[in-house]
Amino acid sequence: MTTKQNLLEQGMTRAEIQALRNKRTGLLIFQISWIMAFICLIFVNMQLRSQSGEWPPPGVEKLTPILPSAMTVALIVSSLFARRAVKAIKADDAAAFLKYWRYVIGLGALFVLGMGAEWAFVPVSGQYSNVFRLMVGFHVVHALAIAYYLWRVYRGGLNGVYNRINFWPVEGGAGLWHFVTVAWLLFFIVLYVV
Repeated sequence: MTTKQNLLEQGMTRAEIQALRNKRTGLLIFQISWIMAFICLIFVNMQLRSQSGEWPPPGVEKLTPILPSAMTVALIVSSLFARRAVKAIKADDAAAFLKYWRYVIGLGALFVLGMGAEWAFVPVSGQYSNVFRLMVGFHVVHALAIAYYLWRVYRGGLNGVYNRINFWPVEGGAGLWHFVTVAWLLFFIVLYVV
């Protein structure tokens, strides 16, 4: 059965289905344009690495990936919970949606706090620490903005606003949160692995 047939069976009209498709397309375009800024920061990082010859520069200790690895796992798990929350609300299970959404917000807050600490305590070392702070700070600001949206969706969920027909704010929020996860994975690889 196709997605359109599923949505028709859920009671959505053809106009509502088209509006949902338009919203999904808009979110995709937004995410593609947004990821370009993250990719530009990755290119800046790689360009600085190629110019300096050694990264980190001599005399600068390489960043330890222990805390960021734990925070990355928390972010990935939160993204999985976001997926479950969307499935729950599409199945009209508001209680499960709220439970999973709380996990998303809690793990997201843990990620932001952990990476905020990483940002604050990286030793000052010129370009190396400046580029690191720019990349992590840029990501944390985006994560905070989206987390605020997730909180607003949660409050709507507490008021019973969402259901199997009116689920776009939940799906859109989960899509934005998945973007936070993918963007961080790209940064994590550049900052801690390569």
